[in-house]
Amino acid sequence: MYEKLGRHWQTLTITILVLLALSPSPIALPFLHPLQTAQASLKLGNLEVAIHQLEDAIEFERALAGLHLKVAELAFDIDNIDTAGAHLDALDTQNLQGHEAYCLLQRVKIRAGEFTGLDDAWQGLIIDCPEAISEIEQLALDRLASNDLDETLPILEALAKTNSLNADTEETYAYARAALAPVDSLPLLHVLARRADQTPLLAIDLILAIESSSGEPSPTFTLAQVGQTFARHGRWKLAISSLEHALEMDPDFHEARAYLGLSKDQTGENGLDDLLAASDALPDQALPQILLALHWLNAGEEEQARDALTIATQLDPLNPAIVAQLGEVYTGLGDLATASIAYRRAADIDPKNPAFWLLLARFSNQYEVEIRSLALPAARNAVALSMNEAAPLAELAYTHLLLGNNILAERLLWRAITLDPYNAQIQFYLGLLLDAQGNRSGAWTAMQIASSLNTPGRYQALAKRWLEGVAR
Repeated sequence: MYEKLGRHWQTLTITILVLLALSPSPIALPFLHPLQTAQASLKLGNLEVAIHQLEDAIEFERALAGLHLKVAELAFDIDNIDTAGAHLDALDTQNLQGHEAYCLLQRVKIRAGEFTGLDDAWQGLIIDCPEAISEIEQLALDRLASNDLDETLPILEALAKTNSLNADTEETYAYARAALAPVDSLPLLHVLARRADQTPLLAIDLILAIESSSGEPSPTFTLAQVGQTFARHGRWKLAISSLEHALEMDPDFHEARAYLGLSKDQTGENGLDDLLAASDALPDQALPQILLALHWLNAGEEEQARDALTIATQLDPLNPAIVAQLGEVYTGLGDLATASIAYRRAADIDPKNPAFWLLLARFSNQYEVEIRSLALPAARNAVALSMNEAAPLAELAYTHLLLGNNILAERLLWRAITLDPYNAQIQFYLGLLLDAQGNRSGAWTAMQIASSLNTPGRYQALAKRWLEGVAR
């Protein structure tokens, strides 16, 4: 911004000097004054004031018509597109529009959303007006955010052909290309995978998905694999583009339709019709029921989520994730006895996975269900299976705190804090421990730390509630 201001007021300095040299008479003073005050306003960063003062000078003296460009630049800098456009039109009317004004006009049109004649000429515009690249990049990102890949790709391709992609837009281009033309995107994805600084995990997963499905007779399968990969990484709009493209080719690709319903739900659209269609078409598969259950959970319909997950567990009884999710639903419905059975079942199915032992311990501790016989052995198993993870240590510490074993709880909590000092859950547990030991000031400090940390969010909220209660 300061560089722009310097450029503008230096231009006015030259203009004023020329006027003083060519017009020594007092006649020039009525428009020299606004020029001089505009220069002062620019130095102070008052762009709007400077614009009005320059407009006064131009109105008084037509010989200053060339300043329309400077006013347009100033207006563009403060995103006053209407004023910028008006002054560029004035230049055109007086046949004073040069190359610089032409390029600024294209930038104004892009910001104003006027693309007539531009959509087929991006490459030429980038070459002729490199200063417009930032606007062109932003337009591509805006179109991508609107899930308009057909309109986004020509812009990104033009940027790529002119070597105008930065690191972020290069990644955006590769993913947008993968969403519609997976095989063609492989060279772009491999470039991302060879980055010296940090390889995007999504790029690697897309390469694996595309190359592993390259032997399939139809490109539909590859598109669906790409869509599912985008969904697993939470890139929902790109997932929608790939999956919709796959379903255009093969409307009976029901697994793709199930993922499409999930992706729509995650972007605020209603994916229920797609999910119901997939579950009806695939009555012997658990996946549509799982995704349908997630839809019902997001909609607050826990009983319907329970029914869908019950069907899913019948179709895939050895899947611990489905069983654990069912436990969460039963918890929400207030059926703690059945929830306890579900969580135990999940841990029994996959006893070497610490995540399911941790879920069981948290459930038992949070709802005080058989803490000594349920939470304690579950938390111990989670710690034994993941010795260097903070979360199981913290849960085991909290279990001992609930059982009154404060010394052991404190020892475990400090081990957990050493591994993850910026975890709201661990700091919250420490605050509870210190408060139980009578150390109110230490508890207050721990709770303040917990309340300032964003993850996990539930414990940040609990810490704030504790602080508010103590402050009353």
